[in-house]
Amino acid sequence: MSVQWIRFIYTIIYRLISSVFNKRNIITLPFNFFINFAPVLIWLNLFNYAKLIPNSIRPNIHSKLAFLSDAFLFGDWFHELNFQYNSNKLTQLSFVTSSTFFTFILVLFPIAIWFYIYHVRKVQFNLIEWYDHIFHFENPSNLKRLRLIIFPYFIPFISFIALNIMHLFSEQSPQNFTTAKDLTAWTSYVILHVTAPILTTVYLYVFHAPGMIKCFAFTLGLQNLCGIFTHLLIPTASPWFTHMYGINDTEHVSYDQEGFAAGLVRVDTHLGTHLNTNGFHKSPIVFGAVPSLHSAIAFQCFLFIMTRASTLKHRFVTTSTPTDQHSPSLSVSESTSSLSDDNEDATTPTFEMATFTKDLEDISTRTTTTASSNYPLRYIQLYDYEISMSNNWKFKLFNKGLFPKILVSSYILLQWWATMYLDHHYRFDLFIGMLYSLVAFIVMNVLYIQPHILKNWLDLRLGEKEDINNEARTYGMRVFQGTKFEWFFDPLS
Repeated sequence: MSVQWIRFIYTIIYRLISSVFNKRNIITLPFNFFINFAPVLIWLNLFNYAKLIPNSIRPNIHSKLAFLSDAFLFGDWFHELNFQYNSNKLTQLSFVTSSTFFTFILVLFPIAIWFYIYHVRKVQFNLIEWYDHIFHFENPSNLKRLRLIIFPYFIPFISFIALNIMHLFSEQSPQNFTTAKDLTAWTSYVILHVTAPILTTVYLYVFHAPGMIKCFAFTLGLQNLCGIFTHLLIPTASPWFTHMYGINDTEHVSYDQEGFAAGLVRVDTHLGTHLNTNGFHKSPIVFGAVPSLHSAIAFQCFLFIMTRASTLKHRFVTTSTPTDQHSPSLSVSESTSSLSDDNEDATTPTFEMATFTKDLEDISTRTTTTASSNYPLRYIQLYDYEISMSNNWKFKLFNKGLFPKILVSSYILLQWWATMYLDHHYRFDLFIGMLYSLVAFIVMNVLYIQPHILKNWLDLRLGEKEDINNEARTYGMRVFQGTKFEWFFDPLS
């Protein structure tokens, strides 16, 4: 191996490691990691030790709740009400109740809220994503954009449709089961369930503002802790239980009931193992169907990637020769407006209502001012890059954040299908898991991500704060600082 290659490999390794530390040391880095992921670790321990709770103090098990909620809110597509109760009228009734739920709760109610906020109260900015106009579209006054209508008001509506479509491919019949489907479902339900949050964490760390993975970890922990407390306080049965014992069974509605791997038993047969079967037999929470944490975790990955993956590109395009890459340019684009007059410390979250109200008033003023101006915000340009580089076919798919969005959208659909195909969750379980995820995200987003993480980072990029800790750059930008690839890791590029 040549000296040049050795030097190149050494430089890459050095930058990967030094950019992780970024002025932290060997003690503070793991300590920060532990603090950030503490809620997730607490959830995992609570789940593991739930088996130690005495049965005598546990609440009654609601073995019919998930089954009936699924049938009457989503429709009895496979006539299971008829099979369990021997009544076709209940199946017919389910389509009336599900249509009512869909029309009034998922369509008219969100429209009413959206109309009240943006047309009655005439709010002039995205109430959830304050900086949507910076990362996704230029004009903050365009309140009729499809993106603004969908998030978060029509997410339940879209989820309802997607769940019903996935449900059509998950019928519990031998004719529907194949080896390929079994292994695909197992890959999503088991492998991707573990790896997807890790990959999302890596993506947020590499491509987005410092502090974003802390928010992701805390949001996961918040939703999962709420989920496990719901499992303990309102125990519900999974579909495999109903299919195995019947809806009117009382003998097996007990905390002594062992878990069951359901469709994963077929995977054990294919692979010649007993890992899934043995693992689910020892489950500490057998009656924990609602909410589905598989759905909540997958959907949280979806929310963070869909909202953070920016779509505006080529802000700093130049056709001139790039500046000295070892001394990055601090050139500034033309502007007559700025983002903020505040200089709050992003490391100390403030949750007082007065401060929150002031933040909303400030962002309303900023976006209105920006909308009335024909000039862009004044971002500090940390590098130069040529349009020929960013327009290269290799980067076409990444240029507007499409690649991560396509991947995570496919993943949530696959995960929803897999859980139903394997007979582990109803549509109702998955829908409630989605709602837990959505509420947890909105709380974290409005109270911390927008007013602290994003505001602080944009203040650095506007030059309104001194970048003492090199936090105006993402991890990817720090690793490739001074090279022609730095732009690729900049959400503002």
